[in-house]
Amino acid sequence: MIDFRDWLDSLHDYTRALFRCLKLLWTAAPGETVFIGAAVLLQGLVPALSIWISKLVVDTVATALTQRENLEQVSVGLLVAGWVGALLLEYLLNPWIQAVQGNINDKVTAHISLLLMHKADTFADLTHFEDPKFYDELQLLQKELSYQPLNLLQNLAEGGQSFITLVAMVALLAPLGFWIPFVIAIAAIPQIVVSFQYETKIWLTLFENSPQARRMQYCTSVMLTDTYAKEVRLFKLGSFFIGGYLRAFQSLHQSMRHLREKQALWSTSLALVSTLGNGFAFYWVVQQAFRRQISPGSVLLFIESLASFQRSLEEFVRTWLELYETLLYMEQFFNFLNKEPSMVLCVPGTPVPNPIQYGISFKKVHFSYPDNRSALKDISFTLYPNETVAIVGENGAGKSTLVKLLTRLYDPTEGVILVDGVDLRELNLNEWRHQIAAVFQDFGRYALTLGENIALGDLTVLEHPETLRYAIEKAGMVGVVEKFSTKENTPLGKQFGGTELSGGEWQKLALSRAFVRKRAQLLILDEPTAALDPRSEYEIYHRFVELAEGKTTLLITHRLASVRMADRILVLKAGRLIEEGTHQELLRRGGEYATLWNMQAKHYSL
Repeated sequence: MIDFRDWLDSLHDYTRALFRCLKLLWTAAPGETVFIGAAVLLQGLVPALSIWISKLVVDTVATALTQRENLEQVSVGLLVAGWVGALLLEYLLNPWIQAVQGNINDKVTAHISLLLMHKADTFADLTHFEDPKFYDELQLLQKELSYQPLNLLQNLAEGGQSFITLVAMVALLAPLGFWIPFVIAIAAIPQIVVSFQYETKIWLTLFENSPQARRMQYCTSVMLTDTYAKEVRLFKLGSFFIGGYLRAFQSLHQSMRHLREKQALWSTSLALVSTLGNGFAFYWVVQQAFRRQISPGSVLLFIESLASFQRSLEEFVRTWLELYETLLYMEQFFNFLNKEPSMVLCVPGTPVPNPIQYGISFKKVHFSYPDNRSALKDISFTLYPNETVAIVGENGAGKSTLVKLLTRLYDPTEGVILVDGVDLRELNLNEWRHQIAAVFQDFGRYALTLGENIALGDLTVLEHPETLRYAIEKAGMVGVVEKFSTKENTPLGKQFGGTELSGGEWQKLALSRAFVRKRAQLLILDEPTAALDPRSEYEIYHRFVELAEGKTTLLITHRLASVRMADRILVLKAGRLIEEGTHQELLRRGGEYATLWNMQAKHYSL
């Protein structure tokens, strides 16, 4: 049952994580940590001090009664005053400890959140963010962030206090029989070890079943948010998602329940061993008292110390186990902070050519996602300066993947992308991305003001209202802005009670982010008019020529009516570049592009 080597390894990891947590507390709240440490020390010593004073009072009274002497009122008064003072100290410390713990919890929670965000920001590519295992880990860290730091503080404080009390009780009991505290402690060791093992198994089971927990959360969000409310009611999907929640819950609960029951069974059995140890020690002390080898005060000291030792040991084991669970969480957190970025960066990197003179070339580029899905195969072409190139193809052809490579959200699995003959991987990444103005099909809808949403394309425009106004005009957003009394300062999004825009208005807002990057050399529009009506689409493409002026432009679309303005069209199919040419050239070839065009032609006015 008990693998001692594994237990020692776990204890080593536990101790290492504990010291890292103490360092984290010190970094987040040094002053408050010192106060808590001092308060815990005092609280841990108060029980021993009270018991020792009680022993002296009983011995003083017993001596006076047996020898028929008068009590020394001053001595007894000082002892009683000391006992009351120790009790008062404990009562006075409690409210201040709780207040300071609350302050530390706020700071530590914020500190951990900031560390998570800063670490996530160091991942320059999307490899981790498109990995389900990464999301399971990150979801678990975020979910338990609301209470694990507080658990850490409380368990450290309570465990530290219990440990100090245990040491003090050992010092009180040792003169009566040096073996007594050791017998009691040794009797409890099997229970502690077994509990550790099961806490580890419970945590690992919870982590392994994180997809089930995520499934439960997803089903809950479907049923309790407005995003899916219409379809849930129209298609009567309630029982389907409730059933999905129950299946995920039963799978998770069954694994956890089995382990918890086994832990309770072993703990109950081993608790009997601990009780026998206590009973033997108590019997021995009673016999010593009958032989008059110890004083009445010593008997009282033993009884109270034994009870306090047992309570402190149980409290220490409880907090140790709870702290162990928290430290397992913190170990996951520290492992997350130690996670290495998957993309290798050149720092500072080669400066980006400005202007780009020869173009951007894909040379035999292959790309496969981390799950081994092949997305691009042997892609070769060049984007020339100031050229507008459209990329077309059916869904899954590899269009968006190509954009991810161009923006260096991924690196090619094979092949190379050259910018004026320099490998894109050797360029300064921040400079390169600053040269790109892009609107993605799945653009973000941020719960910020309307102006801030636009300024996300280049945050420096917050200090230049004229540039912000320029972007609003060029994206056709003037009518949207003017209908609000607070104009650019209008809060958007329901999260904080803001105004919700229509799909087309959000699309125009996303387009305006590209207009604020006036100095960008590369413009990428990934399905830029997907949510617009025909009139709005016509207006946007009318402005598109001005937006693309002086830029190398890449247009990703499946609506072929808009690609005729492109200088060149690239046709992708199943991850391969199968055709290249102008609109008219591709129509004359009668290949894939002509087929796609003819399928959509009935919607166009030719």
